[in-house]
Amino acid sequence: MPGRIRIYENIKIPVNQDISSANTTKPYVILNMVQSADGRAAIEGKASMLGTDFDRSVMRTLRSRAHAVMVGGATIRAEKLSLSLDSEDTRPVPRAVILTNTGDLPLESNLVLDHRQDVLVLLPDSAEKSAERHLGRFAETRRVPATESGAIDVASALEIMKSSYAIDILLCEGGPSLNQALLRANLADELFVTVAPVLVGANSSEVPGAFLHDRLGGPRSLRLISSQAVGDELFLRYVVQHLP
Repeated sequence: MPGRIRIYENIKIPVNQDISSANTTKPYVILNMVQSADGRAAIEGKASMLGTDFDRSVMRTLRSRAHAVMVGGATIRAEKLSLSLDSEDTRPVPRAVILTNTGDLPLESNLVLDHRQDVLVLLPDSAEKSAERHLGRFAETRRVPATESGAIDVASALEIMKSSYAIDILLCEGGPSLNQALLRANLADELFVTVAPVLVGANSSEVPGAFLHDRLGGPRSLRLISSQAVGDELFLRYVVQHLP
């Protein structure tokens, strides 16, 4: 099926403007996620168990349009994954960016390293010095300002990505905590959702939802840009309407 049907192959990002006219202080932020039909983000703790090969081909198409792919530390801890493109793919490989509040990242075991890809780990000022030394063996590390709770200030992190690393288009692949932080801070511009044809049926304490259950700082309106069904999967693209 992936060889016959292509989604987002000729996609334009941002949807309505040139990147040169977008926000000058932060990247254009795209959230990409897969969820079950009942809104769960993982099966047995792993998002990869929800997606099909076709969903993964769509994910790599979106990655090829971005300057960086970002995930949170919990996503790295949950399962082994790659943030790159397939080895035979000749498209430019985006930078990998990982946000961690603690520095607890098993990069050596859970991140599939690609010699074509630069890896950047952002830590808050409050993280232990030892974490920075350990992670520096596998990636560039950089300190960013923290919020009062000690978590990374995502707005400051995005400004650093833009100003110091020329990241104009940032693809965020979760998890739910990072998705929520970006939405709460009014920083997400688009949302891509793959609805997988499965019911997980677990309660919120066992399996995370696509977004955490805390309030997002107010309801967010979405504008549907496209929808396409492939087999039993549904692919949706929205523009996130920013709060005033």
